[in-house]
Amino acid sequence: MRNKEYIEKYLNETKQICDGIDIQDIDQFIEILFGLWRSGKKLLTMGNGGSSSTASHIAADLAKTVANDSSMQEISSTKGFKTFCLNDNPALLTAWINDSGWDKAYSGILNTYLEEGDAILLVSVHGGSGWSGNLVEAINLAKKRGAKVLGLAGFDGGQMKQLSDCCVVVPKNSTPHTEGFHVVVQHLVVDRLRELIKDYSNSLIKENLKKLSVGLSDEMIKKELNSIIERLTEE
Repeated sequence: MRNKEYIEKYLNETKQICDGIDIQDIDQFIEILFGLWRSGKKLLTMGNGGSSSTASHIAADLAKTVANDSSMQEISSTKGFKTFCLNDNPALLTAWINDSGWDKAYSGILNTYLEEGDAILLVSVHGGSGWSGNLVEAINLAKKRGAKVLGLAGFDGGQMKQLSDCCVVVPKNSTPHTEGFHVVVQHLVVDRLRELIKDYSNSLIKENLKKLSVGLSDEMIKKELNSIIERLTEE
């Protein structure tokens, strides 16, 4: 097979993933995260191998990009998610691996940080099956704590598909396709959350300005407040 043929084959398979992925799962995934943000609860992400970098990337985007994208130099008054990635602390992670073994690596960290109403987000090509016992242990602990479980998987979704509150599965038995499309889903979700959070924040500001305007007697200030409200409505 020539390079061009391989490239065409790979891209055609990517198109098939776009056509076959469950949009309802992505919609539910977004809604759960948006609810988590509104409640001010924490999101803890994790993954193994290449998926660990995706878990780290997601945590960064949810903490910053949803409230402060690359066009904004100043810090927004709107806050991002209270999120961090468990595999971003190698000292803590390897301490648990060294003392308690691989399977307890993430659940040991979660035992300290995870509270009722929080959520975990796991990224795994095979959905926590086989050698990803640490992800299954993390799910079990999260369920005991009353935390939501979100997953990004591939192949048949594995145990994550069965045990998660919502798991987006890339419908392809391919590691490179799964890992690559996880990043596509990640950016889709983050960009949509950025819009939802902006609209939600603007609506709160508008409501507060309307309440303030009602109690004012100065018509000049009242007019200016109404002008600000109109601009927020147009955005």
